[in-house]
Amino acid sequence: MNTAPNLTPPEPADAVPARRPELDDAPPLLGSWRNIYILVLGAFVLFVAVFWGLTEAYA
Repeated sequence: MNTAPNLTPPEPADAVPARRPELDDAPPLLGSWRNIYILVLGAFVLFVAVFWGLTEAYA
């Protein structure tokens, strides 16, 4: 049982979180999140195709 008092004041119900402009920056690689998602999806499809081909070749 925790008997220590809560020393942080409660936030008001209408409090707006502080603005964080660094979250609006583009990613440092490929220029946009869309391009990164396309790269990851393309790599996944390539790996699946390569592993399928290896399975077929050595089955």
